[in-house]
Parts: sequence; C-alpha cells; structure tokens
Amino acid sequence: MEDPATGGSFMLLHVDRLSGLWVVRSRFAAGTVVPQHLHSGSVSAVTLAGQWGYPELDVRCGVGDYLVEEAGTVHSLAVHGTEPADVIFSILGSITYFHPDGTVDRIEDWRSVLDDYEAGCAEQRRRPKVIGSSLD
Repeated sequence: MEDPATGGSFMLLHVDRLSGLWVVRSRFAAGTVVPQHLHSGSVSAVTLAGQWGYPELDVRCGVGDYLVEEAGTVHSLAVHGTEPADVIFSILGSITYFHPDGTVDRIEDWRSVLDDYEAGCAEQRRRPKVIGSSLD
C-alpha cells in the first residue's frame, strides 16, 4: 500500500491485539525524511535494502543490520544514499508523530494501521492477509 505519511509504501504483516505489537514492512524512497515521532514501546528493525537512520541519535543502518530501540525514544528517520530503503519494523504500542512546531500531528497504533491497510487494500482491490487480524 502507498504510505501517504512517508511517500513510500508499506505492508502490514502481523498484529497482536493483546500485546499491541504490530509488524510492518516499510519501503522508503531515497531522500525520504519521516518527521519526528515518539515510540510508546520498543521497536526492533531489520534492514533488507538501502541505508537509513535516526539523525538525532547518530544511528545508521544498512543491509542486514538489526536495530533495537527503547520505548520513549523521540527521533526522525532519514534514508541515506541513492537507493530506496526496505525495512521490517516490529513495533510495540503507538507512534506519536509531531509537526515541526512540536504539536501532535497524529497517533498510530495497530488498530489505526490495520484500518488504513484494509481501506487501502479495498481501494486497490487487493485482499489483505495480516497474521493476527480478522483477515488471516
């Protein structure tokens, strides 16, 4: 599905309604910058392609890198180089995105992402398959 927040695309792979875990594969175009955001829970990521990182934390990831991020971390995300980045994120809890002035833009969690994914699949006439959802 297209991701209007990043200009890239994403595929929702798994949701766990009890723990609040959601797993998403995100593809970002070269030069993408995702605005500053806060994670309420921990995040782990594995990089399948490209280079990306968190500028504020001086973190860079490349192909094969595995990252674990602590709950409460605030950062942006930037894609480096000329190649797109392809990353699988396992996210516990919610993500709060901020406007440049620090006010809240939106909050995402497994529920909102699942709703967006189902709607996007319906628009594209695709059948979503998400482990742990009512669609699996």
